[in-house]
Amino acid sequence: MKSMDSQQKSIIINHRSTIITVLLSWILFCLCGCQKPLPELEPDRFASSAPGKYYKDETKPKQTPPLPLEKNTTLKVENLNPPARKMTLADLVDVALQINPSTQSYWEQARAAAADWAVSRGDYYPSISGDASAMGLGGDSSSGYYGNVGLGLSYLLLDFGGRAATAESARQALIAANWNHNQSIQDILRNVPQAYYTYLGNRAQVRASESDLEEALTSLKSTEQRKKAGVSTIADVLQARSKVDQVRLDLVSNRGAVKISRGNLATAVGWPANADFDVAEGPETLPLNAIAENTQTLISLALRDRSDLASARAAVKKSQAELKKAESDLWPKLTATGNVGWSGISVSNLFEDGGSVNDSGMSYYGGLSLQIPIFEGFSLRNNIRAAEARLKASRADLRKKEESVISDVWSAFYNMQTAAQQVDSSETLLISSKESFRVSLARYRAGVAEIVELLNAQSTLTSARTQRVQAQTDLFISYAELLHAIGAELPAEGLNKMSISKTNREVSANGR
Repeated sequence: MKSMDSQQKSIIINHRSTIITVLLSWILFCLCGCQKPLPELEPDRFASSAPGKYYKDETKPKQTPPLPLEKNTTLKVENLNPPARKMTLADLVDVALQINPSTQSYWEQARAAAADWAVSRGDYYPSISGDASAMGLGGDSSSGYYGNVGLGLSYLLLDFGGRAATAESARQALIAANWNHNQSIQDILRNVPQAYYTYLGNRAQVRASESDLEEALTSLKSTEQRKKAGVSTIADVLQARSKVDQVRLDLVSNRGAVKISRGNLATAVGWPANADFDVAEGPETLPLNAIAENTQTLISLALRDRSDLASARAAVKKSQAELKKAESDLWPKLTATGNVGWSGISVSNLFEDGGSVNDSGMSYYGGLSLQIPIFEGFSLRNNIRAAEARLKASRADLRKKEESVISDVWSAFYNMQTAAQQVDSSETLLISSKESFRVSLARYRAGVAEIVELLNAQSTLTSARTQRVQAQTDLFISYAELLHAIGAELPAEGLNKMSISKTNREVSANGR
């Protein structure tokens, strides 16, 4: 084999340089010439920037920012330990959005979905691979080496929409993951306030039980005084004492409920249940007049704004893309291939007279490959059937989710209305019960009423206090539930400044 002359080598090298230059230029044009950011280069841009932040499509033109809701107090969390000061609801929500494992999990899932979308778009680029090999040659009468270096290229030119459907399926999965992350934030904005108001309600119930105990002791003291005066029997004293014991039992139970609800609040935030923290009292009233819309309007808001419903819609579009991908597999695929390489061999002392072989050269080729599916064991047709079934299932899930959203809004609205009416009624009942107890106590001390009348009035007052606290707690909880059902945010403080209509806050998750 003869060595190539220098002119042939120069031509081959020039051809190789031209091919590599054109290839690199094309790649750089694809990567840098696009105006829109590419997910395959920066997939994290297409997910939220932090676990406690809504996903917003930063690639869209910026709009005039809406009027903000009541802002939370900025609270930097250096570790998982709560601060020593009393925390407002705004502080608790702010901490929860930073450390709650639920939002962290959904955020990481969204980031993974963004990376999966970037992976799916890899088919839009050529696949370039390199290989190199070398070996030594030796024996009794010879020695030398053989080397080979190559660069291969493969590029899918046509697959009748298969790779586009794959990328669209991954993009819709990202959209669903982003909406699920947004929904996890809305869940935090409901769960923390509800746990907070439950805790405050239990603390208020303890204070009510303490007032009940004071009144029960007052009644007991009156019976003891009347017995000493000889105008009542030991039976009156024993009945009053039993009432005191019952109130004390209720007080112990209510104090236990405070401990439990405090642990539930810590868990809702993201702390361990035994975390040491204290909270400030919340607002006394709610802006109920802000929720003056009828149920049809609120349902329309929910169907527009609920993140979990948007996620279900994205799931339908993902199933549609998967069906298109399965259908495209029935059609041929056209692929361009190419290769450029260098090989060389050098062997010396091959013959007794000291002869040798030295040779090297460049090689390259290019072509087209057409892959036509003829028979795949019926798998392609069955893949289409499976994709069609999954599409129908996702549509059914979407319908079920829409009905669930409507039911959530309906129930939450009337639960809040009922709770608001119960607050008004419980306040009236508490006022009348206090007056009734005061009169009955005076009548008993004057000797014109029996102990049964006094204890009945006392029991009615105890029940009225309990109902008043429970009605107030239910109102705050149902208010948070209604906003969650609509898909709106619950401001942590300054509730009287809040409007029920969701602002034009951009929570788009279309991934474009």
